[in-house]
Amino acid sequence: MATIFITGASGGLGQVVTQTLLNEGHLVIATRQYSDNPHNLIHGFSDLLFTYETDLSDEAQVQPLIQRVIRNHGPIDAAILLAGGYTGGSLVETTGDLLERMITLNFKTAYYVVQPLFDHMSHQPTGGRFVLIGARQALNAQFGRQAVAYTLSKSLLFELSNLINASGEEYDIVSTVIAASVIDTAANRQAMPDADFTAWVNPQTLADTIAFVLFGAGRALMEPILKVYNRA
Repeated sequence: MATIFITGASGGLGQVVTQTLLNEGHLVIATRQYSDNPHNLIHGFSDLLFTYETDLSDEAQVQPLIQRVIRNHGPIDAAILLAGGYTGGSLVETTGDLLERMITLNFKTAYYVVQPLFDHMSHQPTGGRFVLIGARQALNAQFGRQAVAYTLSKSLLFELSNLINASGEEYDIVSTVIAASVIDTAANRQAMPDADFTAWVNPQTLADTIAFVLFGAGRALMEPILKVYNRA
Protein backbone atom coordinates (compact mmCIF):
# COMPACT_ATOMS: atom_id res chain seq x y z
CA MET A 1 0.00 0.00 0.00
CA ALA A 2 1.32 3.42 -0.96
CA THR A 3 0.41 6.80 0.51
CA ILE A 4 -0.59 9.19 -2.25
CA PHE A 5 -1.28 12.92 -2.14
CA ILE A 6 -3.67 14.14 -4.83
CA THR A 7 -4.97 17.57 -5.79
CA GLY A 8 -8.02 18.22 -7.93
CA ALA A 9 -9.58 15.03 -6.59
CA SER A 10 -13.15 16.32 -6.86
CA GLY A 11 -12.90 17.09 -10.60
CA GLY A 12 -14.01 14.96 -13.50
CA LEU A 13 -10.61 13.28 -13.82
CA GLY A 14 -9.75 13.44 -10.14
CA GLN A 15 -12.75 11.41 -9.01
CA VAL A 16 -11.84 8.57 -11.36
CA VAL A 17 -8.17 8.62 -10.37
CA THR A 18 -9.07 8.69 -6.68
CA GLN A 19 -11.48 5.78 -7.01
CA THR A 20 -8.92 3.76 -8.98
CA LEU A 21 -6.27 4.26 -6.30
CA LEU A 22 -8.69 3.32 -3.54
CA ASN A 23 -9.76 0.20 -5.44
CA GLU A 24 -6.10 -0.83 -5.55
CA GLY A 25 -5.81 -0.46 -1.78
CA HIS A 26 -3.74 2.71 -1.53
CA LEU A 27 -4.07 5.39 1.13
CA VAL A 28 -5.26 8.57 -0.59
CA ILE A 29 -4.92 12.06 0.84
CA ALA A 30 -6.99 14.47 -1.23
CA THR A 31 -7.22 18.24 -1.15
CA ARG A 32 -10.48 20.01 -1.75
CA GLN A 33 -11.58 23.61 -1.97
CA TYR A 34 -13.60 25.12 0.83
CA SER A 35 -16.65 25.16 -1.45
CA ASP A 36 -16.44 21.42 -2.25
CA ASN A 37 -18.79 18.93 -0.65
CA PRO A 38 -16.51 16.15 0.67
CA HIS A 39 -19.28 13.58 0.22
CA ASN A 40 -19.20 14.20 -3.53
CA LEU A 41 -15.51 13.43 -3.83
CA ILE A 42 -16.10 9.80 -4.77
CA HIS A 43 -19.05 7.47 -5.03
CA GLY A 44 -19.15 5.93 -1.58
CA PHE A 45 -16.76 6.20 1.31
CA SER A 46 -13.50 4.55 2.21
CA ASP A 47 -11.40 4.35 5.35
CA LEU A 48 -8.42 4.81 3.04
CA LEU A 49 -9.50 8.31 1.96
CA PHE A 50 -8.66 11.47 3.90
CA THR A 51 -9.55 14.97 2.70
CA TYR A 52 -8.11 18.34 3.64
CA GLU A 53 -9.49 21.77 2.84
CA THR A 54 -7.06 24.31 1.44
CA ASP A 55 -6.53 27.01 -1.16
CA LEU A 56 -3.75 25.59 -3.31
CA SER A 57 -3.04 29.01 -4.80
CA ASP A 58 -2.01 30.31 -1.36
CA GLU A 59 1.53 29.20 -0.52
CA ALA A 60 1.01 30.21 3.11
CA GLN A 61 -1.76 27.61 3.39
CA VAL A 62 -0.12 24.82 1.41
CA GLN A 63 3.20 24.68 3.27
CA PRO A 64 1.69 23.98 6.72
CA LEU A 65 -0.88 21.64 5.16
CA ILE A 66 1.86 19.41 3.75
CA GLN A 67 3.58 19.27 7.13
CA ARG A 68 0.29 18.39 8.84
CA VAL A 69 -0.40 15.62 6.32
CA ILE A 70 3.05 14.12 6.90
CA ARG A 71 2.58 14.24 10.68
CA ASN A 72 -0.82 12.57 10.40
CA HIS A 73 -0.10 9.94 7.75
CA GLY A 74 3.64 9.42 7.56
CA PRO A 75 5.84 9.36 4.44
CA ILE A 76 4.26 10.40 1.14
CA ASP A 77 5.19 8.03 -1.68
CA ALA A 78 3.66 9.92 -4.60
CA ALA A 79 1.85 13.12 -5.50
CA ILE A 80 -0.65 13.41 -8.35
CA LEU A 81 -1.30 17.04 -9.17
CA LEU A 82 -4.54 17.41 -11.11
CA ALA A 83 -5.78 20.81 -9.94
CA GLY A 84 -6.18 23.34 -12.72
CA GLY A 85 -8.54 24.94 -15.16
CA TYR A 86 -9.04 26.20 -18.70
CA THR A 87 -9.71 29.53 -20.36
CA GLY A 88 -9.56 30.18 -24.08
CA GLY A 89 -8.25 33.27 -25.83
CA SER A 90 -5.93 34.10 -28.72
CA LEU A 91 -2.66 36.00 -28.42
CA VAL A 92 -4.48 39.26 -29.14
CA GLU A 93 -7.19 38.51 -26.59
CA THR A 94 -4.95 37.36 -23.75
CA THR A 95 -4.35 40.04 -21.13
CA GLY A 96 -1.80 40.02 -18.36
CA ASP A 97 -4.54 39.43 -15.81
CA LEU A 98 -5.78 36.37 -17.69
CA LEU A 99 -2.25 35.03 -18.01
CA GLU A 100 -1.65 35.49 -14.29
CA ARG A 101 -4.90 33.68 -13.43
CA MET A 102 -3.98 30.69 -15.57
CA ILE A 103 -0.44 30.53 -14.20
CA THR A 104 -1.80 30.62 -10.67
CA LEU A 105 -4.42 27.96 -11.36
CA ASN A 106 -2.33 25.55 -13.43
CA PHE A 107 1.25 26.12 -12.30
CA LYS A 108 1.43 27.69 -8.86
CA THR A 109 -1.06 25.19 -7.41
CA ALA A 110 1.37 22.45 -8.49
CA TYR A 111 4.59 24.22 -7.53
CA TYR A 112 3.42 25.03 -4.01
CA VAL A 113 2.88 21.29 -3.43
CA VAL A 114 6.00 20.09 -5.23
CA GLN A 115 8.38 22.34 -3.31
CA PRO A 116 7.75 20.96 0.22
CA LEU A 117 7.05 17.41 -0.95
CA PHE A 118 10.29 17.26 -2.92
CA ASP A 119 12.16 18.21 0.23
CA HIS A 120 10.24 15.53 2.16
CA MET A 121 10.88 12.82 -0.45
CA SER A 122 14.57 13.66 -0.68
CA HIS A 123 14.97 12.63 2.97
CA GLN A 124 13.31 9.22 2.67
CA PRO A 125 15.17 6.16 1.32
CA THR A 126 12.40 5.28 -1.14
CA GLY A 127 12.42 8.68 -2.85
CA GLY A 128 9.10 9.49 -4.45
CA ARG A 129 7.09 10.09 -7.60
CA PHE A 130 5.26 13.09 -9.02
CA VAL A 131 2.63 13.02 -11.77
CA LEU A 132 1.72 16.31 -13.45
CA ILE A 133 -1.07 16.77 -15.97
CA GLY A 134 0.19 18.74 -18.93
CA ALA A 135 -1.66 19.44 -22.16
CA ARG A 136 -1.13 18.78 -25.83
CA GLN A 137 -1.40 22.52 -26.44
CA ALA A 138 1.91 23.02 -24.63
CA LEU A 139 3.63 20.60 -27.02
CA ASN A 140 1.97 21.73 -30.25
CA ALA A 141 1.33 25.44 -30.77
CA GLN A 142 -1.29 24.79 -33.45
CA PHE A 143 -3.54 23.39 -30.73
CA GLY A 144 -2.61 26.12 -28.26
CA ARG A 145 -3.01 29.30 -30.29
CA GLN A 146 -6.66 29.76 -29.26
CA ALA A 147 -5.87 29.25 -25.57
CA VAL A 148 -2.66 31.19 -25.07
CA ALA A 149 -2.78 31.73 -21.30
CA TYR A 150 -3.74 28.11 -20.68
CA THR A 151 -1.02 26.86 -23.01
CA LEU A 152 1.70 28.98 -21.45
CA SER A 153 0.68 27.97 -17.93
CA LYS A 154 0.72 24.28 -18.86
CA SER A 155 4.12 24.63 -20.55
CA LEU A 156 5.56 25.60 -17.17
CA LEU A 157 4.60 22.17 -15.83
CA PHE A 158 6.87 20.49 -18.37
CA GLU A 159 9.77 22.67 -17.24
CA LEU A 160 8.92 22.00 -13.60
CA SER A 161 9.01 18.28 -14.30
CA ASN A 162 12.42 18.64 -15.96
CA LEU A 163 13.72 20.44 -12.89
CA ILE A 164 12.29 17.82 -10.54
CA ASN A 165 14.02 15.08 -12.52
CA ALA A 166 17.32 16.94 -12.67
CA SER A 167 17.22 17.71 -8.95
CA GLY A 168 15.83 14.35 -7.87
CA GLU A 169 18.09 11.94 -9.72
CA GLU A 170 20.26 11.21 -6.69
CA TYR A 171 17.20 10.74 -4.46
CA ASP A 172 15.17 8.39 -6.69
CA ILE A 173 12.58 11.11 -7.26
CA VAL A 174 10.99 10.99 -10.70
CA SER A 175 8.37 13.26 -12.26
CA THR A 176 6.08 12.25 -15.11
CA VAL A 177 4.03 14.61 -17.26
CA ILE A 178 0.93 13.18 -18.88
CA ALA A 179 -0.15 15.32 -21.82
CA ALA A 180 -3.79 14.77 -22.72
CA SER A 181 -5.79 16.05 -25.66
CA VAL A 182 -9.46 16.41 -24.61
CA ILE A 183 -10.60 14.48 -21.54
CA ASP A 184 -14.12 13.07 -21.67
CA THR A 185 -15.63 14.80 -18.63
CA ALA A 186 -19.11 16.16 -18.02
CA ALA A 187 -17.78 19.73 -18.14
CA ASN A 188 -16.13 19.20 -21.53
CA ARG A 189 -19.25 17.56 -22.95
CA GLN A 190 -21.31 20.53 -21.83
CA ALA A 191 -18.82 22.96 -23.37
CA MET A 192 -18.55 21.04 -26.67
CA PRO A 193 -21.89 19.23 -27.12
CA ASP A 194 -21.41 18.60 -30.86
CA ALA A 195 -17.99 16.97 -30.56
CA ASP A 196 -17.23 13.30 -31.15
CA PHE A 197 -16.90 12.12 -27.57
CA THR A 198 -15.52 8.75 -28.66
CA ALA A 199 -12.39 10.51 -29.94
CA TRP A 200 -11.65 11.98 -26.53
CA VAL A 201 -9.57 10.44 -23.76
CA ASN A 202 -11.52 8.39 -21.23
CA PRO A 203 -10.67 9.43 -17.65
CA GLN A 204 -10.24 5.77 -16.73
CA THR A 205 -7.51 5.49 -19.37
CA LEU A 206 -5.63 8.33 -17.69
CA ALA A 207 -6.19 6.81 -14.26
CA ASP A 208 -4.78 3.49 -15.46
CA THR A 209 -1.83 5.30 -17.04
CA ILE A 210 -1.08 7.05 -13.75
CA ALA A 211 -1.25 3.73 -11.89
CA PHE A 212 1.10 2.20 -14.46
CA VAL A 213 3.64 4.98 -13.95
CA LEU A 214 3.49 4.80 -10.16
CA PHE A 215 3.20 1.09 -9.47
CA GLY A 216 3.68 -0.92 -12.66
CA ALA A 217 6.56 -1.43 -15.04
CA GLY A 218 6.29 2.28 -15.83
CA ARG A 219 8.00 3.04 -12.53
CA ALA A 220 11.29 2.30 -14.28
CA LEU A 221 10.73 5.13 -16.78
CA MET A 222 13.00 8.13 -16.37
CA GLU A 223 11.96 11.69 -17.32
CA PRO A 224 8.78 10.44 -19.00
CA ILE A 225 6.36 12.55 -21.02
CA LEU A 226 3.36 10.43 -21.98
CA LYS A 227 1.08 11.65 -24.77
CA VAL A 228 -2.45 10.34 -24.29
CA TYR A 229 -4.46 11.74 -27.19
CA ASN A 230 -6.78 8.98 -28.47
CA ARG A 231 -8.23 10.37 -31.73
CA ALA A 232 -8.89 13.94 -30.62
